[in-house]
Amino acid sequence: MLLAVLDEIQNGAYQDNLITITPELVASFRHYWQALVTSDYWIERMNIPFRYLYQDGFWHFRRNGEEVRPEDKPYSLLQLSHDFDGIFLSQDLWQLLQEPSAVNALWAHLLQSYFGLPPTTVSRPNTHNLLDYEAEKLKAEAQSKFRIRKLRENSGDNGYYIRHALFPRVVKTMYNNACAVCGLAVHTEQSGGIVDAAHILPFSEFHYDHPRNGIALCKNHHWGFDAGWFGISDDYKILISPHLLNGLGYAMAGKAIQLPSDAVHAPAQAALAWHRDNKFLK
Repeated sequence: MLLAVLDEIQNGAYQDNLITITPELVASFRHYWQALVTSDYWIERMNIPFRYLYQDGFWHFRRNGEEVRPEDKPYSLLQLSHDFDGIFLSQDLWQLLQEPSAVNALWAHLLQSYFGLPPTTVSRPNTHNLLDYEAEKLKAEAQSKFRIRKLRENSGDNGYYIRHALFPRVVKTMYNNACAVCGLAVHTEQSGGIVDAAHILPFSEFHYDHPRNGIALCKNHHWGFDAGWFGISDDYKILISPHLLNGLGYAMAGKAIQLPSDAVHAPAQAALAWHRDNKFLK
């Protein structure tokens, strides 16, 4: 855990003293786990050290800007990222780690003290390449047969967290970062823009990040889709709820949505049918 944090500090991921759970941090943790833990007895679970380093006195949790003590219960990575702002390090340690030489020295010390290895035997990860690889794996799942299924979050599944974190990136890329209903693709260089990756089968119920369970929608159409203001037919045309008032200009009944350029990435018809049966206001 600490090796991964040191790498992310050195990479400039954390400009202030707040360590948040990110796909890059999880990918770095996975890299070091696979490189250093050879026994099958131990299970790769980043949520455990992230939670229990609190007991060592230099690792402090923050919620809504205030230091808090984590509850005495198991947390998944998603729960840790949702329930807390992140963690901050003791101020003297944080100041020390602003010096690259100190980061390198501590990195080498951890390898030698806990694993008996010189630093030259362990490579530092390229998290961008690791995440690109995971994103391509997720995108490739669109070619498999889609079936409706409910998944349970495994509290210690780092792969589950990375998959969920990459879902928006994969889905929005398939739609060229444009809303499938209105075509808006407004964004700035600093932000993700107006387009969301919406789950057709709600994530809160299904936890299903299959790429064909996703559709790119602007924030207005994402909210309306979740509320059942409109649905999408099997031939990918917009259905307007008869309950929608003053809907002129919001969406046009019978208009075809904009689909991904590759037909294999089109929304799953089974998911759209579930939405019409369970969310669409008839």
